[in-house]
Amino acid sequence: MNKQIFVFSLLLSSTAFANRVMPEISKDGKTRHSSSMAVANDRRQFFNSQFEGGSAEIQDIDTLDSSDFDINGAFGNRVISAEFSYNDNIGFAQTRPIITEVGHNREAVLLLGFRPVDLVSFGFGYRNIERDIQNKNINTFEVEASTMFNINRVSFGGAYKYVKPNSQRHGYYADLTLAGGYLDEVLTIESGLSVKTKSQELNRGTRKEFFIGGTLKHSNLEFDTDFEYETGDNGYETGDYKRMKFNFDLEVLYTKYLYVTPGIDYRNLEINSSKSEQVYTSVDLGYRETGMDITLGLDYLVDGNLEISSQDIKLDQYRVTLGMGYQF
Repeated sequence: MNKQIFVFSLLLSSTAFANRVMPEISKDGKTRHSSSMAVANDRRQFFNSQFEGGSAEIQDIDTLDSSDFDINGAFGNRVISAEFSYNDNIGFAQTRPIITEVGHNREAVLLLGFRPVDLVSFGFGYRNIERDIQNKNINTFEVEASTMFNINRVSFGGAYKYVKPNSQRHGYYADLTLAGGYLDEVLTIESGLSVKTKSQELNRGTRKEFFIGGTLKHSNLEFDTDFEYETGDNGYETGDYKRMKFNFDLEVLYTKYLYVTPGIDYRNLEINSSKSEQVYTSVDLGYRETGMDITLGLDYLVDGNLEISSQDIKLDQYRVTLGMGYQF
């Protein structure tokens, strides 16, 4: 695997997501959901745009610079809900004095929810990613359908997702999820299991994922955390794929309008003979008033290592983000 492409795929995926199962309750009200299960019961109305720039130093290879533009929004009422997003991400490699485009990703997502009665809600999702990598154009698309059952403040259900990861190759896999959670005005908790099926055409084995997360609001504080662990078969060998992700942040509202949010993000990935481990720290400074939310954020890679073909590679990286949103 080309080292630049492997690093590009690891470092440029930085879009923030909220819950997968339960609707988002964070004070900023503008974080994207990652599944139609959450949107099926969501009623937020907001619009948000985000600009991001960053750079990664790769030991003995080169420098990767990236820029990112994202717009997303949502509409919801008692019966229907919709959430959309568009993301444009581009990366450049600097091997002085030459600057080369490494990859260009464009992602469009539409998530819909329908609630005919309070007891049950339905979700539908579509996601398309267009990638330009090394003069090749590759499309990935996903279609998801979900059903959630709601009893008082508890919801449980599942989703089926059809995933075609590479338009240049035959084959697809299915992502089956069973999950549940609890929601009230100050607390959300969710947990679930996901199984991604085997695909011989894609030389891809079965993978299983466990996830848990939640949000707690108390006075001028807000706690957010998520944990994901996935294991399985990358190809025909058994147990040659492992992925773990954990993040935690704490928002502190220290005046009527100003807040600060420190956080930590840990990621670990093992694929065949390649391994990566990253520990990020972050801090967001924000201003919030009558629906408007403006955030300036900094993410810094405290510790980053890659192991590719028994070669150890050190990483240094930072990202700066400016987000502006309005909650109706």
